[in-house]
Amino acid sequence: MSSCRPISLLLSLSKVLEALMFERLNQHLQSNKILAPGQFRFRKRTNIENAVFTLTDNILTSLNHWKQIVGIFCDLSNAFECINHVILLNKLFYSWVGGTCYYWIKSCLTNRKQKVNISTHYLGEESSANWKTIVSGVSQGSILGPLLFLVYIRDLLFGIYHTTKPVIYAEDTSILITFIHDLQIKS
Repeated sequence: MSSCRPISLLLSLSKVLEALMFERLNQHLQSNKILAPGQFRFRKRTNIENAVFTLTDNILTSLNHWKQIVGIFCDLSNAFECINHVILLNKLFYSWVGGTCYYWIKSCLTNRKQKVNISTHYLGEESSANWKTIVSGVSQGSILGPLLFLVYIRDLLFGIYHTTKPVIYAEDTSILITFIHDLQIKS
């Protein structure tokens, strides 16, 4: 049960508005090169094969140039639920997302409530929790949630881009650091 993530059930009109906002925000982020270049999930024309190819290419290129390699592999547990709304809104603001778009996203994140319903159809029982205000995270099952997640983690690895090419796939991160000095081969 601890690894189960809630999926938000959204109204159809909400999904239409989210799809429109997604297109507008995604176009802005892509045209201004705001998203991390090593992100291979939740973006058009990227997939797991691209991520695996890039990681493998980074390893083989480093080995061909006799460089030492250190790999760091991270899995951000419950990443979507841990997003701080204030930090996300600040990142959007500093990514030149403003005006109606900014305030619309802010209103979607602020004072959002949810509750959990558990239904067992075969027993005819239903259990429901009380409404709870959501203070962090983006809605799983929403159209805009993954894009907001990318904005939130985009600067996670910018400090090391000069030494490596990190590969991020969803909330999993692979960092391959190649050292400048040559390998010492002992006979």
